[in-house]
Order: sequence, then structure tokens, then C-alpha cells
Amino acid sequence: MKALIHIGMPKTGTSSIQEFLHLNREILASRGIRYARFDDRLGSQFELAATGRVAAGAAVTDESARLVLRLKAPGDEGTYVARYRDFLDAQLQSWTQDLFVASSEHIQAWLHKRDMIEALDAFLGTRFESVRYVVYLRAQEDLLISSYSERIKRGETLDLEEHLTKRIKAADLNRIVGLWERAVGRDRLDVRLMTPDALVGGDLLTDFCDIMGTARSGLEHPGRINTSLNRDEIFLRLKLNRWLSVRRRRDGEYNPLYFKTLDKLKKLTRCGNEPLVLTPEQRDRITAYHAQSNERLRARRFPERSTLF
Repeated sequence: MKALIHIGMPKTGTSSIQEFLHLNREILASRGIRYARFDDRLGSQFELAATGRVAAGAAVTDESARLVLRLKAPGDEGTYVARYRDFLDAQLQSWTQDLFVASSEHIQAWLHKRDMIEALDAFLGTRFESVRYVVYLRAQEDLLISSYSERIKRGETLDLEEHLTKRIKAADLNRIVGLWERAVGRDRLDVRLMTPDALVGGDLLTDFCDIMGTARSGLEHPGRINTSLNRDEIFLRLKLNRWLSVRRRRDGEYNPLYFKTLDKLKKLTRCGNEPLVLTPEQRDRITAYHAQSNERLRARRFPERSTLF
């Protein structure tokens, strides 16, 4: 059995890919493709990201993720990873498909050092005939504003300018791709661009089907998943996040009181739908910051294109 691991990045349609795989898991299985979540509550397969960190001797430090995964005590991630290892090894005894597919935006986000990537690759390499990875890249201007919305959804309270200042360096796509190339080899990393002219059929899910080696026809299409917040929603959540937690600490589930309060605030304030956008100055700053790095990535991976995006 071979493995195809979708490593993100965050905010590049990963939730749509995961829901697409989940909706069509039975049909895909009949086509020789196995998609199996360890925890069916979750779209992202955190277990793979956690495996890379734990195998490299690192802890899971993301507090939101610890709540979601119910990692209450230091070291609980080791038990979690061991449970996943046992789950995967048991399932591999009965799976008959030719291809195992997994998807988690947390893989790229959490495995930011070479030894962590190599640890995950070694774990998978002992279980599958071959392992290849796919990553989708999005223009940094779009990536950064979308990731800001995601942080507010998780309960953070920083403003947009603070987010841009803190995350602009981390959005170096050439550095990210280069790290994975050095860890697993260039030939095993499929790099895709989130632009219609670069996607097969101009569509993300059609493109992912092409990677899996199956036709898009006959497969169910998910609705819109994990959409970005608009300006008014962000304003309301910024205020609410200072008083209420998005998730309950006892079990990591969403806090009903938070969302009931949010719905009331939306009605009281007549929340609109104007999107949050970067100012021209912010956009220019991001473009200039990544211009040289993007050009190096274009020249190395996409020489046929005049620009990366």
C-alpha cells in the first residue's frame, strides 16, 4: 500500500479537501483509495502532526489543539500517538486498497524543523511501500488575512496589524518548500499553486482527484467549509474573546454560551457581510517582503510561469 499525505498549508482549502474525502470515503474505497480518520470528530488528522513532533522528542504546545485533542497533562501526547500507532497498525492488516490518503494542515504548521518531518516520514516509511506528500500554496497576501480570521475564530484577541507583523516571516513559501525538500526529497513533494490557471480543471478538488489518480465524476461536492469572518464578525469576536472561551476547557468541545452570545450580538448590531481586506500599504508591504523568496521558488519549481502567483 502506498501513502499520499496532504500537509496543508493552513487556509489553502484543506477543510474542503478533508470534507470531500470524508463525504466520498466509501466510493473512494471502492476505487482503491483508503481515507480513515483516527478521530471522527475532527477534519484535520492531528494524529500525523502529533506523531512527527512526539517522535522527534517535542511536545504539542498549541493550547487550542491540546483542548481539542483532550491532552490534559504533560506527556499525554505520547499516549495519544501510541494509540494512533496501534490503530493504524491494526487497520493495515485488513485494508485492501492500493492508496492510503490523509490530510492535515497541522502537519506543515507543527513540523517546522527537519527532524520532525523526518520522524513522521520514518514512521510512515516503515508502514507503506512509498510515501509522497502534497502541499498547496496560496499568495501571501491572501494567506495572511485568511489566517488572521482563523486566529480570531480560535479565540485570540490580537489586531490585524499585530498579526501581520508576527506572521509575515512565517509565510516564506520558499523556506517551507525547501525544508520539506531537504527532509523527504524533492521528488516526493508535490507542490501545487492555489490559482485557477495552475489547478487541474481550475478547481481544487478536481486537482486533488488528479493527484490521487481518480476521476472527479461521481463524487459528492461539499458545501463551503471554514469560510473567513467578515469585518463585523471579527469586531464582535474580538470583544467577545476577551470574556468567553470558544472551547470548554473540560472536554475541548465548542462552548455553547459563546456562540449563543455571538448570535445575539450579531442580531443586536445588525452584523453585515463586508469582507475584511488589507490596506494598499499592508498589501504592498507583504508583496515586497516576499518578492525575492517567491521568485527563487518560481525559478526552481515553476520555471514555465512568469510569476509565482
